[in-house]
Amino acid sequence: MNAMLESIKETWGKLSRPMQVAVGVFVLGVFLSLVLLGLFSRTEYQVLFSGLGVEDAGAVVAALQERGTPYQLTDGGTTVLVPEADVFEARIALATSGVPTGGVVGFEIFNTTRLGETEADRQLRYQWALQGELTRTIRQINEVADARIHIVLPKRSLFIQESQSATASVLLQLKPGAQLTSGQVRAVANLVATSVEGLAPENVTIVDSKGTVLNSPSIMDLGSQVSDRFEMQWLYEQQLENSVVAMLERIYGFGNVVARVNAVMDFAHFEEYNETFTPIVRGEGLVRSTQSFEENYRGTTQGAGGVPGVDSNVPGYVLQGNGGGTTEWERSEGTTNYELNRTETRTTSLPGSVTNLAVSVWINGDLTPAQLASVEESVTRATGLRIERGDSIYVTSVPFEASPFMDDAYPTPEAAGVPIYWYIAFGVLLLLAILFFALRKKSTAVEEVPAAATLDIIVDDELPERELTADERERLTMRKQIEKLAEEKPEEVASLMRSWLIDD
Repeated sequence: MNAMLESIKETWGKLSRPMQVAVGVFVLGVFLSLVLLGLFSRTEYQVLFSGLGVEDAGAVVAALQERGTPYQLTDGGTTVLVPEADVFEARIALATSGVPTGGVVGFEIFNTTRLGETEADRQLRYQWALQGELTRTIRQINEVADARIHIVLPKRSLFIQESQSATASVLLQLKPGAQLTSGQVRAVANLVATSVEGLAPENVTIVDSKGTVLNSPSIMDLGSQVSDRFEMQWLYEQQLENSVVAMLERIYGFGNVVARVNAVMDFAHFEEYNETFTPIVRGEGLVRSTQSFEENYRGTTQGAGGVPGVDSNVPGYVLQGNGGGTTEWERSEGTTNYELNRTETRTTSLPGSVTNLAVSVWINGDLTPAQLASVEESVTRATGLRIERGDSIYVTSVPFEASPFMDDAYPTPEAAGVPIYWYIAFGVLLLLAILFFALRKKSTAVEEVPAAATLDIIVDDELPERELTADERERLTMRKQIEKLAEEKPEEVASLMRSWLIDD
């Protein structure tokens, strides 16, 4: 090895300076070409599946080996990487074959028939498959990383009084930083309840991985009502805040306005029923029923006679008329029933009405009182504040504190969009340009040396003096003297050169 190094060193010393520079440029160009080739031809791997269990990771790796697809394992074997060009094809192929299963078994368990299976075994397999299918469905929620479900299906009884309801419990493992809303919790409970026969949503208990009860039969109704009210109030406040900020930022610029709204809402449900009876005015009203009776009697009697009735029908009793003349009888009765006037009123007040609003607005800068009054009037009209109801508003302007992380949060497009290999290519081109101009300058300097001064002279000031022979040192000394003379007496040297040229 030492001999080889000495040989290389000796060969390098025999080369002239331009040859050494050319060899250096060639070696550097080959090295940079290999680096760029490695950067551009390197295979990029993308994530095929992540967060896999041991069983699922083994099944995925076995399937990839069978297909002959290269792969890499990261994150302790829970993430499988494949070449970028094979990601979608491999994912579709594995999904077609049912890999990965997510550690659960669904209704594909019934693809095979078991001889000698009893009804109890079949029921147990059905419950197992139902739990697996529900687990796969709940995992599709964005905030859920994993889930585990237990379903209790009681035995059917012939007596209704002895029958029991089905129950279920759900354990959710949420993604880091994720949180389920009350609506999502109710959605999970309803999903499980409607998928299991005889299961009611109030019999579903949902717990997260930290042991927090998200939904249980005891707190479901009360908790859902309270959370719904808080969520409704929060959404209303957020809507007003965003509206005020969006309106004022168009005038004072992005990030120069802060608004906060506090709303007091009445969630009481009010329903009123009134029934009023009014008397008849001046005998006019709606006739309900009418009854009339009219009786008329006219006749002539000779002797006995009289008014029809008991006296006339008693034997031996004779009604004596006036001289046996004519008798007349009239009778008229009438009854009219009027309907009583009645007014029925039903009044219903829906929950969620706003009873009070308080708005605060801060603006970056130093505004005049007239500008603050204009902003206050605009916010009052935009939010629907009513001073007579007791609503309040506060508007002020203060210089905002500059955040030291604002520049880092929004990187410049140049820094975020320029790939690193462009910098490498630019550096290579710059280096090649410097070497090219250096060689060109050196070759120009060599050509400008007079022929008389370069005869058999080694012009290499950078070589150590110990490597020159006595003759070379003498010539180098002579050259330096000539250069010194040319610097001190340039006119005499120029005339001497002209005389030499004329003689030649």
